[in-house]
Amino acid sequence: MQEYAQWRDVARPLLSADVAPENMEWRLGQRFEPLQLAMPEATRLRLSRRLIELLETISCYRHDGRWDLMYRLAWRSLRQPHLLEDAADLDVHRAMQMENAVNREVHKMHAFVRFREMTDENGVKKYFAWFEPTHEILRLGVPFFCKRFPNMDWMIATPDGAALWQDGELQFVETPDKSLLPKADAHEGLWRTYYRNICNVSRINPPAMRREMPQRYWRNLPESVEIQTLLRDGQANFEQRQKEALDMELAKARAMQRALADLPDYTGGPAACRRCDIWRHATQAVLGEGSTSAVIMLVGEQPGDEEDLRGRPFVGPAGRVLNAAIKDASLERSELYITNAVKHFKWQPRGKRRLHKRPEAAEIAACNHWLDAEISQVKPRIIVALGASALRAIAGRTDSIESARQLHIPHASGAQIVCTYHPSAILRADPTNAEQLRTHLVGDLRRARELAA
Repeated sequence: MQEYAQWRDVARPLLSADVAPENMEWRLGQRFEPLQLAMPEATRLRLSRRLIELLETISCYRHDGRWDLMYRLAWRSLRQPHLLEDAADLDVHRAMQMENAVNREVHKMHAFVRFREMTDENGVKKYFAWFEPTHEILRLGVPFFCKRFPNMDWMIATPDGAALWQDGELQFVETPDKSLLPKADAHEGLWRTYYRNICNVSRINPPAMRREMPQRYWRNLPESVEIQTLLRDGQANFEQRQKEALDMELAKARAMQRALADLPDYTGGPAACRRCDIWRHATQAVLGEGSTSAVIMLVGEQPGDEEDLRGRPFVGPAGRVLNAAIKDASLERSELYITNAVKHFKWQPRGKRRLHKRPEAAEIAACNHWLDAEISQVKPRIIVALGASALRAIAGRTDSIESARQLHIPHASGAQIVCTYHPSAILRADPTNAEQLRTHLVGDLRRARELAA
């Protein structure tokens, strides 16, 4: 920051005199010495606060070219007041990269500085930390420690200088001889024990850890000597827990398989269907319900968790959305026939929950026999396909619902197919899209009612 003040004192009259960047070359010695010396009469500068903050930050970036870039940005901003808003500009893009790198290094300093306790000749406790930043960020980083440890006397030393906080005052001094500085203190054993006990090794991602905590910081971290041991032991413990969890899941699966094998052998119907393997993990087959002389038939994809337990279609969260849409479309659920393309619930475990898993094309085809039987029995004039899986089962098409809603698709039975979104799509969507999908669902149900009339 001291160098920034020197640069600013030299750059200010040059900018006022409108000296172009190509006429300047910056050299850093005891002071900045611009090569351009003859200057016309100066004018007053007006630089934005954002630009000044950016220049102060990138002045800490360890690269000699920073001074040329800073002057060029300042000179151009006087002619282009909105220059910093152009992220595609090469100078602005480079400055933002440098600013981000400096801010990251300040964050690393806040995270990885470790104080060691010292006692001076008078028996007064003082604290010392050594830190080796990539960039010259000492003056940017220390205000955090002044607020965090105002009642301690401490020093943070870097290869670029040291910050000394003593009796509530901050000073920047020369870096002391590193060989005279403490390498450890009496409390490091406690700190390492604490670290071993709070470190959740099962959640450590070694590549990510080395990216966020590069190994160049490790030599100044007392806990770093524990990292390799924790990673090795943690991996072994994690694999053991995974094996135990897998054994438990396999035991549950075998128990479920035995329970399913003990179910009574129904004669005929979807309950006894073994055309695919979904039945193995479902509670029961969920058949269609409603008026067998209904003019409109609604076909969904498959039962959900609640439907699987209760044995009725569309009685869970998606069913409540559908019921509301049916009412808004001026229809009565009791006058409709509601079923699913697949009669058993296909799911995957997620903790204690059973999450819906989309049936595959072969599984949909295996259930077509039962859906065709329902259509033949009810003989609806309109079949509403709720979602892409239902459309595939009814018409053998793979169009998106958005495009299929605009098509006139006949069914082999002579019925007219109306395509719309499945109620579960509304539940999964964000609030804005959910309201739009619900509007489409209600509108398509109204269109089905009009076609049936």
